[in-house]
This record gives sequence, C-alpha cells and structure tokens, in this order.
Amino acid sequence: MTTAARALTVYDMIARAAALHGGHPAVIQGERQWTFRQLLERIDALAAGLAGLGLAKGDRVCILAQNDVAYLDLYGACARQGIVVYPINWRLTAEEVERVLERAAPRMMVVDASTLNVVEGWPQRKPAMAHWYRFGETAGGGFQAFASLYREGATAPPAEVGGDDTFAVISTAAVDVIPRGAALSHANIVAANLTAMAAFGTTAADRYLLALPLFHVTALGTALVHLHAGAANVMVSRYDAEEAVRLIDRHRITHVSDFPPVLATLLDAADKAGSRLPSLRDVAGLDAPPTIQRLHESTGAKFWTGFGQSETTGFV
Repeated sequence: MTTAARALTVYDMIARAAALHGGHPAVIQGERQWTFRQLLERIDALAAGLAGLGLAKGDRVCILAQNDVAYLDLYGACARQGIVVYPINWRLTAEEVERVLERAAPRMMVVDASTLNVVEGWPQRKPAMAHWYRFGETAGGGFQAFASLYREGATAPPAEVGGDDTFAVISTAAVDVIPRGAALSHANIVAANLTAMAAFGTTAADRYLLALPLFHVTALGTALVHLHAGAANVMVSRYDAEEAVRLIDRHRITHVSDFPPVLATLLDAADKAGSRLPSLRDVAGLDAPPTIQRLHESTGAKFWTGFGQSETTGFV
C-alpha cells in the first residue's frame, strides 16, 4: 500500500492486515477464533447494517459493555463509515452513565447482558435516541439484538473518511463531575500503532492478552497495535488471573498490559499453576518496583513502564 500513513484510517489498517495476513488469527475468544479475512467480513457486514439504520459520518455510537468480538467489529464498522465510537466505563453508576450520554449525544446505544441493569427502561425514557441494541442474539426491553445488524453479502457505500477525522472519543478524568472526552483521530491511532510496533518489535507472530476493558485507551490501543501488525488478540470479557495464566500458556501469548493488581495476581496464579509463563515477552503499564522485580526474576519477560494518557492515544 502506497498511501501515506497520515492518510490511513483504522478501517484501512484492518483491510491492509486482511490483505497481508488473511488466514492468520485476528481474534480468539473462548473456543472461537476469527481470521483477519473473517474479521474484515464481519466489519463490512456490520457497516452495512449501521448504514441501513441511517447512521452516517459524524454520528456517535455509545457502548456500555464488556469485551467481545462484536465490540471490535463495531470499532471497525464505525471507522469504515466515519461514525464516532464513544465507549463508556461499565463500572460507572447509572447516574454517571447518563451524564456521559448527555455530553456524547449519541444516535445509538449498545449494551450487553452485564450492563442491562444499569440502563433498564432507558429506551422508553429516552425516545430522542433512536437506536438501542444489545450484543448477541437476544432482544427485549426496548433493545434490539445486535446480531441482527450484520448483513452478510451486503456492501454499504463507504464514507469519505480521512486521517484527521475522529475515530473515537475516550473519556478522561471527570471535570465538574462529568468526564471529558478525548477525541482521537484515525491518524492519531495509526501513528500510535507504528510507534508501539517499533518500540516493542511487534510482528504477526505475537499474541496479546486483551483482558483490560476496551473502553480504556490502553486496551483499545494495544489491540489495534496487534491488528496493525497482523498479530492475534486473545480476548476475555474481563480479567481473571487464573484464566489469564491458562490462556498465556495455551495460546503462547507474548504481550500483557498491566495496571495494579493485574501483574501481582497473574504472578500469584502462575506460581499456583506451576507455570513460568515461557511465551511472555513484554508486560507494559505501571506497577510497583517489587512486583516488576518479581516478574523479571520469575519469567523471561521484560517490564515496560508506560507514561501516557487518553489525549496522547496511550503511550508517549
């Protein structure tokens, strides 16, 4: 591809990976996996569904859900159509989520089974928001089944999206009670990907444990780094240390993101399981010096202390 990196969009990046690594696993979740070619097909089918709802460039979609392959599909489909993704922290209270919605002014809200109780009755109470969906094949309570949006074989005309267009808005620390949104462009994401790939030496042979939540810039950014490189994301809905050890050893995961107490609990679970996590090469994030020293003494992995923020698309 001769297009300058500055002009690439997140969708272009995924399409490029599908062309170069079509049969290579892109996402692994439980016992299922999707190749890069299959991921692109899912994204295109979902983009056709979003366009069929009348969503267009510049519209916003809020997501209040735990990690799922459909979450990545939605990021990709919105990138294709120029729709702005506005993920929301699923740890927030209903009142806090409402404040974010007031600022985001989305045309569509997507939830999952774990967050339904937070938004119960909202489709009826908020008629100004036209589209309410729930991940999976289940509908009810004013929410449509997200699976019904995938239109296999259909092709929506792609929007005119450029590198300077906004890809996602990531909530930052609250100011005046309401979290502010950091608007990240497609060019921001691509530049951050290239920087991280160069720093970590990420290649198509790598695998990332996608266990931190996809509403956070660390998980989203690192997942996109690995997709950009043609590497696989091994996804879980939320972090569990014992499950993480099993997945690292089963899938030969090379990269893990860390915020306390992730690494300490991971090392405890590895000790309990009798594993030295032999495939693990890089752990990146923040942690206490004794925990970092323990990683270096008990595994062959290297710890990368990260400085960054949502406004800088993750690591600086």
